Amino acid sequence: MLVLNKKDLEELLPMEEVLDVLAIGFREVKEGKCVVPVRFHLNVEEHQGQFLFMPAYLPGLKQSGTKIVSVFPQNTSKGKPTIYATYLLSDPTTGELLALLEGATLTGLRTGGASGLATRYLAREDAKVLGIIGTGFQSFSQFKAIRTVRPIKEVWAYDVDPQRLEGFCKKLDPLVKVHPATTPSEAVRKSDILVTSTTSKTPVFSGKDLKPGVHINAIGAFRPDMREADDETILKATIVVDTYEGCLSEAGDLLIPMGEGKLRQETIHGDLGDLVTGRKKGRGSPEEITFFKSVGFAMEDVVTAHRAYEKAIREGRGQLVRMS
Repeated sequence: MLVLNKKDLEELLPMEEVLDVLAIGFREVKEGKCVVPVRFHLNVEEHQGQFLFMPAYLPGLKQSGTKIVSVFPQNTSKGKPTIYATYLLSDPTTGELLALLEGATLTGLRTGGASGLATRYLAREDAKVLGIIGTGFQSFSQFKAIRTVRPIKEVWAYDVDPQRLEGFCKKLDPLVKVHPATTPSEAVRKSDILVTSTTSKTPVFSGKDLKPGVHINAIGAFRPDMREADDETILKATIVVDTYEGCLSEAGDLLIPMGEGKLRQETIHGDLGDLVTGRKKGRGSPEEITFFKSVGFAMEDVVTAHRAYEKAIREGRGQLVRMS
């Protein structure tokens, strides 16, 4: 079994390659060559956390694996990451365990990559200002992926935790002009592209602050009782989801207004596979507001993990461990 750590993954997986393998994966999904159950949630209520189990099998690409993720928002008060994850990559022809990958880095890369793909199809070509609400674990990968597909010159960032915001701004400072926003509204009003990456149960910005033509990647709310976007945003945006099955099971940003009779499923423009395969068009006009809702999809993990594994074997990277 090959073990790949955080450093291995960061060096083996440039964001351009992550976007490429995700596009291949979404085409497989649209061709029906993908077996991905909706992820299983195991709640740990006494510690306000949960475990997520995310298996995937792509017979056309001969890839399979399972990710185990823990999400414990209270970890920040203990000086620990909110998210821990491990990926188990398997051979689908024998069941053999091929590799064990550090899953948090993998998750950040593939989640960023999905937003990058959506941004490629939905953001204006001249979008240069990125706004980020929530500067935790996912935020830097979001920045890297979006900058891969659009000429980002400036970032406005906001977080409820001043220390976390300061650390994020310092990390970005050598790469781009970055501003710590004093309110979410300040960041939103400046943004050509907006990322929301929080664990909030209530909207984190007002749709009244959105500029015409803005594109939004909403990646944080991953349960039916969580949401980052308000009704005004949802009702005036063209909505694209990572997958219908996942978002209609887990995305409170959509399920809450649907439950209140304000949004119909038919209003959703399409999923990311529709855009990648050309079955649906992306942005229709410069003034259109577009909204990409992502809750995560296990296909994204397996194709990204497999690319890292293939490259590691070729380049002699990682650590070999015998289990028997």
